[in-house]
Amino acid sequence: MNFGTYDLMKKNVFENRQTNRDQDPFLYESILSNLQCITYRCAFDKDWTMIYMSSHVDQLTGYPPEDFLHSTVRTFESIIHPDDTRYVARVINDAVKLRQPWEIEYRIFHRDGKIRWFYEKGKGTIDPQGRVKYLDGFIINITKRKQAELNLNESEEKQRILLEELRYRNIIATAIAKASSLFISPDKVDYQAILRTMGESISVNRVYIFEITGNGRTLSNTYEWCAKGTEPQIENLKELDAHLFSWWTNQLQDGKNIVIEDVANLSSQAAAEKQILQSQQIQSLVCVPIWAKGKKLWGFMGFDDTQKKREWTETEIEALQIIGEMISGDLERNASEKRLEFERKQLLSIFDSLDGNIFVSDPNTHEILYVNNALKKYFDHELIGKICYREFQGLDSPCSFCSNKQILEEKPKIHRWEFYNAIMDKTFSIMDRIIRWPDGRDVRFELAIDITEKKQIESCLRQAQKMEAIGTLAGGIAHDFNNILSGIFGYLQLAKFHILEPELAEKDLEKVLEGAQRATLLVKQILTFSRHKGDDRRPLVVFPLVQETLKLLRSVIPSNIEIKNNLVSKAMILADSTQIHQLALNLCTNAYQAMGDQGGVLTISLKEVVLGKDQLGQENSLLPGKYLKFEVSDTGPGIEKAIQNKIFDPYFTTKKMGKGTGLGLAMVAGIVKKHNGFITVHSQPGEGASFKVFLPVIASKLSIEKPKTEENVSSYSGKEAVMLVDDEIDILISQEKFLTNLGYKVSSFENGQSALQAFLDHPHSFDLIITDMTMPRISGDKLSREILKIKPDIPIILCTGFHKTFTREVALELGIRKYVQKPIEVALLSKMIRDILDA
Repeated sequence: MNFGTYDLMKKNVFENRQTNRDQDPFLYESILSNLQCITYRCAFDKDWTMIYMSSHVDQLTGYPPEDFLHSTVRTFESIIHPDDTRYVARVINDAVKLRQPWEIEYRIFHRDGKIRWFYEKGKGTIDPQGRVKYLDGFIINITKRKQAELNLNESEEKQRILLEELRYRNIIATAIAKASSLFISPDKVDYQAILRTMGESISVNRVYIFEITGNGRTLSNTYEWCAKGTEPQIENLKELDAHLFSWWTNQLQDGKNIVIEDVANLSSQAAAEKQILQSQQIQSLVCVPIWAKGKKLWGFMGFDDTQKKREWTETEIEALQIIGEMISGDLERNASEKRLEFERKQLLSIFDSLDGNIFVSDPNTHEILYVNNALKKYFDHELIGKICYREFQGLDSPCSFCSNKQILEEKPKIHRWEFYNAIMDKTFSIMDRIIRWPDGRDVRFELAIDITEKKQIESCLRQAQKMEAIGTLAGGIAHDFNNILSGIFGYLQLAKFHILEPELAEKDLEKVLEGAQRATLLVKQILTFSRHKGDDRRPLVVFPLVQETLKLLRSVIPSNIEIKNNLVSKAMILADSTQIHQLALNLCTNAYQAMGDQGGVLTISLKEVVLGKDQLGQENSLLPGKYLKFEVSDTGPGIEKAIQNKIFDPYFTTKKMGKGTGLGLAMVAGIVKKHNGFITVHSQPGEGASFKVFLPVIASKLSIEKPKTEENVSSYSGKEAVMLVDDEIDILISQEKFLTNLGYKVSSFENGQSALQAFLDHPHSFDLIITDMTMPRISGDKLSREILKIKPDIPIILCTGFHKTFTREVALELGIRKYVQKPIEVALLSKMIRDILDA
């Protein structure tokens, strides 16, 4: 063998392996391992520490490569014959100093104790600083050649044969090296060039590759190379029935090479094979199996000789096997790439089919790495590579609520939260967690599900539940109003009776005024409770709110139910008053309805408690500290154990059809959770039930406003011109007379249209406007808008009984000075007028 050829093979394979290592490292290892030599790389140190050795070291020395790597068990020098050690060291060191390659022959001791002759060729690898860093080379077994040299004098014929064999091996080795360089191409492997290279080096007429398809049912010629003068057969060898050639396929399935020196001598078992081979003028052939991953037969590769019978050498068969193994490696690489591409597309398809918005970002740089189709729809530009807080929130710096730090500290725990995105005008339920990105770094994975519609439905359900509660209280509200009206009627009749006794009549009229004030407060309570609004948390003392709830309930609750009031704490919490009112009302209503006609005791308590970690139990998201405990207990039939874990589920109810929505306790649980608290229930059948709500106390104190002493109304008199607008004649007349008595010049209008016309005619004749909200033709807000267009600085007081959308905030933003809830006392109105005009 010409050893320059092995140098070429080493250069092609080893250097390409380094350059293209990311494509398929197993392919290059396969190439090196199939070369009949040892390729190596060692450090240029005193021990020549091996960094890499190909697998043939086992075959040539009897020791596995692991023994030599990093001198784990032995050094390679330790197996060199003692008489050759110094000689080898000197030759290599001299060559390294001169920056030249070396060639050397020496003896080693094989593991079996016998001596082998080795030929080694190598060269030092120079680093950028000009120092020798590695020694790279290859070693082949030349024992046979040495033996031949020793026996050369015995037979010149043997010497000629050996040299011819080595020359032929050199040709084949060169062809393998050339073919191997084609396999490590970054582009698609050129199988046609590989077949031509092998066919020309081995001097055959045809080289081919067959693929077995259809679960082993068909054979197809996929690649073919033919020498000049040989007729191609590829088009005639498509979709062949594999069952007709069972002798052939059975040999391959058993892992055997098919070696036929003379096709004419094939046995009768291979009659079908003999016929098709002879139809192609094939006289001799050899083929080897090609395996796919998992030792599945993929196909076969073969050489044909159409000119003569042929005795195939071991070298030729080995060459075919090496190329077959390279094809197997390429097939496996292609299959892996296809599988990975399929999995990638499959995953992207799943993500893109989700309604939820998915994005991945770097938690350190905030760079967006991936977005799914659902999220892309919100944007008209590319998001990859952009910064998340700029794109999603329109900010110049990271979001104050960013969860990156938390999810990094708690990985791989999922962080769940809700968020309203003003840019998208959507509310999202968000799940964040840390995942591992393909490049090995930790990245943020976020799934945001649009729950805007769900939130709207929940809001409607809460409102429906409020209406259900008001329906429950309707009897109590009517009872309270009748009592108030009875008092008003009674004292008015007394006032008429005492008309000639001014002092007594004045006291009667004061009682009428008190009754009207009570009615006003009752209406405000109902409107506050029923109002459809968002979460408005403020510092709140629960004590008076629970008292109001009990007043409303007292007239509704049957007389056979005793109410025990144990309201002690006046601690403050951060809460939405409407929701806390609803919570108290729902729990008390459930309790008295549970006792029903049987009667019993309803106990309501309000206390302040201190809870530590032990008392919080499973509520590990809550902090130890002071909590307000609101407890509602009844002596009803109790709740069965089997359903205690369901009572807070939406629509779950034990009441008869039409008696309840099943939303009451679900609303309670939702309110408690939103207020960072928790609720417990304790019940035994026949012993009633006790619900305990725990809400965190805040430290700030409530300043109690002392009631103001009644002031003299006459002190708020004036001479300004006031426009008074209201479609209720009684209100209009009474307010006109009152303001006239105070000295004001009052112009009254029964509708907004006539009022607007009067203002258009004489805009400077009025100093103040007092208008009702709900009126025919032109409403109070529209009237105010038109007047403010003409005279922006004129003060306006807008009075309303109730309005869903035109709130105090909207009115003030429009430019209206005061937004007043009806009914309004004339004394308060006179002070408000004076304050505005004197400002």
